[in-house]
Amino acid sequence: MRKLLIILIFFCSLVSYGQNSNNYTVNHKNFKDLIFKNPDSALHYVKKLKIEKDATNSFFPSYYYHQDLGQYYFFVSQLDSSEHHYKKAYDISSLQGNDSLAINSNIWLANHEYFKGEMEKSLLRYEVILALSKKVDYLEGIASAYSMFASAEPDLSKKMNLYLKIDSLYTTNNIQTSLLARVKGYMAEIYLDAKGNNDLAKNYIEQCIAISKEVDYPPGEYEANRLLVKLAVQENNFDVAIQLYEQLLTQGNNIGDPTAIVVATIGLAKMHFKKKEYAKTEKYLTNVSYLIEKPQASTLAGVVHLHWAELFIALNEPKEALFHLEKARLHPDVTDRLGFKTELNRVEIKYYDLVKDYANAYRTKLAYDEQVEYLNQQENANGFILNQQLRFKEQQQQEVALLKAQYELTDMLQKAQRNFLFGIIAFTSLVALLVFVLYRNRIKVNRKLQEVDALKTDFFTNISHEFRTPLNLISAPIQEALTNTKLSNDQRNHLEIAQKSTVRLSSLVDQLLELSKIDSGNRKLRIQQGYATQLISAWSESFSFLALQKNIAFKLQISDTDKLCWFDHNAVENIVINLLGNAIKYTPERGTILLSSKIVQNNLKITIKNTGNGISTIQMKTIFNRFYQTSDHNEGIGIGLSLVKELTELHGGKINVSSDKLNWTLFDVSLCIDKKKLKNIEVIKSIEPRHSKVTTITESKTTQEEILPKNDLPILLIVEDNKDVRTFLHNTFKNMYYIIQASDGEEGIQIALNKIPDIIISDLMMPKKDGLELTKTLKNDERTSHIPIILLTAKAGEDNELTGIEFGADDYITKPFNQKILERKTASLVALRKKLQSRYSQEIILRPKEIAISSVDEKFLSKLQKILDNKLIDPAFNAADFSAAIHMSRMQLHRKLKALTGLSTTEFIRSQRLKLATQMLKKPGINISEVGYSVGFNNHAYFSKCFKEVYHCTPSEYIASHNTKIQ
Repeated sequence: MRKLLIILIFFCSLVSYGQNSNNYTVNHKNFKDLIFKNPDSALHYVKKLKIEKDATNSFFPSYYYHQDLGQYYFFVSQLDSSEHHYKKAYDISSLQGNDSLAINSNIWLANHEYFKGEMEKSLLRYEVILALSKKVDYLEGIASAYSMFASAEPDLSKKMNLYLKIDSLYTTNNIQTSLLARVKGYMAEIYLDAKGNNDLAKNYIEQCIAISKEVDYPPGEYEANRLLVKLAVQENNFDVAIQLYEQLLTQGNNIGDPTAIVVATIGLAKMHFKKKEYAKTEKYLTNVSYLIEKPQASTLAGVVHLHWAELFIALNEPKEALFHLEKARLHPDVTDRLGFKTELNRVEIKYYDLVKDYANAYRTKLAYDEQVEYLNQQENANGFILNQQLRFKEQQQQEVALLKAQYELTDMLQKAQRNFLFGIIAFTSLVALLVFVLYRNRIKVNRKLQEVDALKTDFFTNISHEFRTPLNLISAPIQEALTNTKLSNDQRNHLEIAQKSTVRLSSLVDQLLELSKIDSGNRKLRIQQGYATQLISAWSESFSFLALQKNIAFKLQISDTDKLCWFDHNAVENIVINLLGNAIKYTPERGTILLSSKIVQNNLKITIKNTGNGISTIQMKTIFNRFYQTSDHNEGIGIGLSLVKELTELHGGKINVSSDKLNWTLFDVSLCIDKKKLKNIEVIKSIEPRHSKVTTITESKTTQEEILPKNDLPILLIVEDNKDVRTFLHNTFKNMYYIIQASDGEEGIQIALNKIPDIIISDLMMPKKDGLELTKTLKNDERTSHIPIILLTAKAGEDNELTGIEFGADDYITKPFNQKILERKTASLVALRKKLQSRYSQEIILRPKEIAISSVDEKFLSKLQKILDNKLIDPAFNAADFSAAIHMSRMQLHRKLKALTGLSTTEFIRSQRLKLATQMLKKPGINISEVGYSVGFNNHAYFSKCFKEVYHCTPSEYIASHNTKIQ
């Protein structure tokens, strides 16, 4: 009997456990049914889950307890507690290896990060969710990830695409969920905001309502009603809007959502105001007056103030209206959001009209009109995007239908073709054999052609090098001979003609080699980002001097100089230089050349038009042929235009020529600058500037000794009257130098004297004072005599170069110049200064002849030495006394010493004192304290500290290292 009782009890316990083991599904379902309607009632089932979890310690009760409790805390806005339980649920499901439940918990964790403002973390978590959901084919996870990506996406077209993907996922699988209801609402609101798409908006609202009811999702119904209110307001159906707002107010009270209650109450006040029912308006505004009792109490407080102001304006009570207007202006919910800011301006206009302040009313009206116009443009743009989206969706549906029809047709054809299968196989085999034979022969032919191309390229490469060697051997003696000042005019002219011919031959060799590379397919586009139209403007400036010599009017129309684009610098330079060279050659005296350049729809447009005898229709057909010339008397060998055409086509572009036989010729070039469309490219990465600063005016003087920029870059002064060339030079050097600019020589001199730059790049021909005057002035002023100066000019020829050098220029570069060469020469001159500074740092005492590079610098350092001889041992002698003694400002002295020695004024004084101390310490029987005082240190500890910082040993150790004893 006892055994029977034990068996019966055990059996009952099993039955009870079996029933309890299924209790978690019932409790979880009951929780889900109640959480949106009555969260407190839903909590009752969470407690039941806890009892089951504690009793069984099994997976599902434990998981659902933490998951549901996390959702409860989320709904009652206890986010920390909510996040804690979701993490528990995530850990439990991950350990169990249940992917779908782990994804659900991870979704809520990502939502927590989103609500806490941690958008990047949330999106990263959703990327993990999306990858895992796709891997396990979990629809809810995929749709949730797309929904979050859409909410963070600013591009309306991409946002809509993501929502359409979610819609398609659920529709294809015939599933209705709360997320799908929300997505329908989001899509409806997008169409409402775009305006003009209200029928589509209504359709999505109806779908949102239907799905929300089917899945018992009250927030979805609330959202749909809110959208219906928005639709009614747009269509001026105020009575309908009032009814809907009252429903929203009831729903808000039912679900206990304070935000929903406030929004509905404000909406009712607004609708009654539009109907001029001011008493009811005041009633509803009074119901939400608690929002404005404390500053910043609510994000809707500013909106409430704005409605009060408009009501008092309608009631002709300006003082009360002004009070609320001023309050509204203090709240960012009104001032920082364009839509509400527009409303604020609208109400302000009403107030100014009421108090007859027409000046403010007019000014506010202008701002209001601008805002309205911007909003209308946004709506039009959004409407266009959505219409395109609809067409795209219709096109997709048509493509799906077409694919189905094609599939059915293919299936029928396959059935018919089975009877002929063996015959087709035999026929195909014969054709395949024939194709194989032909293919093998073609490969052999192609291989031979490639070998020929390679031999031709090697030939041109080798012969170009063979040409360059004798050309260099010819050019060097000619250059040497041209330096002879005793040459007669005829001898100099003959030598200059020979020199120009060597340059011309070298250029022709380069062009032949370029054509050979293009023919063989070895010429790649070496593209990088840059300002193409700026470069064209800079290159073209070099032709202005040639045009001036021929009395030709040279006009430029360059635009879009601030637009970055992808292009091959060498290719574009070859195209522009060749076409401009031809234009200069064929334009008669008193003629005109017009160069225009702009960027249109990812294409660089270059147009060069010149007056003079045009080109016939027959010549236009052959003008781009290699070695073709319009006349036997023309200079050159006829490869310039052929190279232009080849480079244009290589750059994915086109070149066209048009002409009036007796009046003008026009070349129109269009180059592709879209990186994605260009082929056979090699990308040269452009280094973005980490530290750069540009100044274009003379700044006020400073008494600060240290004027270097924080990034400690060398200071480069660019003096150039052409704005485009100035900008081009700035972009060339902005990574390496702290740049200041001047637009003429006079301003450049003033800035140089004030700022004492490390190097100057100046144009030669400028208004007020030219580059030669600038060079002469600065090189003869002891404040600036040390500064290296590079002159840029379109004036070619050794005479002009010699003149520049004689005036003191450190280098002379002819336009158009090579960027890399200019960069290297600039860097070399700055580096030379650094070497001189380094040499000084190793000297025991100041030696002017060892440091200076000009007689002016030598005089300056000699003067400086005399001051040091008299003042150095005075402990009170400082940077201010030094600058006064040498008759320079502290900043000028600091920059001068920094350039010559690498030391600031204070560092220089201390360095001289320490160097003098080392000489004294080498004498036998010297007292260290006396040495410190003798060289201007009135504190023995400070003297020892400074000495050790420079010489890495104490004065005592220094004496010991020189075998000297301290007495």
